[in-house]
Amino acid sequence: MIKKVSRVLVCAMALLTLETVLADEALLSSYTQLLPLEGGSNFRDMGGYTGADGKHVVKGKLFRSGAPSSLTQKDMQYLEQFDFAAVVDLRSTEELELYPNRWVQQSDVEYLNVDYSIVELASSISNPAGEQVPMDAMYRNFPAMLKPQLTLLLDTLVTEDDPVLVNCSAGQDRTGVASAVILTLLGVDRQTILADYLLSTQYRRPAVERGDVDMVEAAKTNAFAAMMLSYGAADEEPVATPLYTEDGTPFLHFALDEIETKYGSVAAYAEHELDIDAQDVQVLRAKYLE
Repeated sequence: MIKKVSRVLVCAMALLTLETVLADEALLSSYTQLLPLEGGSNFRDMGGYTGADGKHVVKGKLFRSGAPSSLTQKDMQYLEQFDFAAVVDLRSTEELELYPNRWVQQSDVEYLNVDYSIVELASSISNPAGEQVPMDAMYRNFPAMLKPQLTLLLDTLVTEDDPVLVNCSAGQDRTGVASAVILTLLGVDRQTILADYLLSTQYRRPAVERGDVDMVEAAKTNAFAAMMLSYGAADEEPVATPLYTEDGTPFLHFALDEIETKYGSVAAYAEHELDIDAQDVQVLRAKYLE
């Protein structure tokens, strides 16, 4: 009798495992790269790229996105299936005030953020006269400016086993640099990383990112809203702009060039500035390559 019960339990557990595997496969098959979200912008999987030793970045583990502040209830139910461990939000205090992440407010996903003001970012991308500096200069400043955020992100990836999302407002500039650092440490080649970066122009939905916020009214007290207005009139339809110079150089190139000029490599930058040593890189590769 005991053996019969044991066999029944083993069969039940095997069936449950099979159902779980099939559910996971169905979830990962529900998208190619960009997740099918009603209120998402640039919310995509970093998986699939070839990394170190010919292995591939695991699908369903590493995600990048614009601000997930317009997600619908249907979107949130869909995302719950991934069992996210954490969201690392690269946005400033002013951005969060204007566009809070209501998804994490309604879930048990750990929310991680470094507190800073958008004024700090603005000062790094403008000259003493208050004029915006070229994009290449802004990107060259990112490796220094984003050290606290990147340290938090990489520590999270080393310690967590379940999926992690990194986002900023558009999911292209700060998130682009963060994603490039991650993919480089996983051994993805530079050309692929730059191509992945440029996909943001295709995958962004600026109107979704702006939402229904009255920018003119918000700009009276919110520095981020004021900054957005300085880029265009409040009644203009927001559009995704190209992410490269007139000669076709992706802006991300300048951030990576700054890192390699100062440190020799992304790995050396990660070790000296982000507390990620060679052993941590091996942990990342063991987790996120297959």
